[in-house]
Amino acid sequence: MDPAPLSKDQWAEVGMALKFLWLALGFAIMAGPSLLIAHAMIPSAVGDKSIDAKWTKLRKPLYAFGTVCLLGIIGSLIMFSRNLNFLEETYSRFWI
Repeated sequence: MDPAPLSKDQWAEVGMALKFLWLALGFAIMAGPSLLIAHAMIPSAVGDKSIDAKWTKLRKPLYAFGTVCLLGIIGSLIMFSRNLNFLEETYSRFWI
């Protein structure tokens, strides 16, 4: 099976799909440290008295930001999957 070259519209879909993948990566890079700090580092440091207990107020905004970023990852991956029509058009049947 020899795939046909991509048209301009298909290249536009490829570009949009890649943008959504990069967006998901950006959200992941922001969500990871935010949730790590909120869930592990702050409670641990407050527990062994390395930092003052007032730092626990920072956990809620970090959790909220991390949750929004997780939702952004999910949304980006959904939008990525919706921009994969060019694969079915290029490879019209599944090959084994």
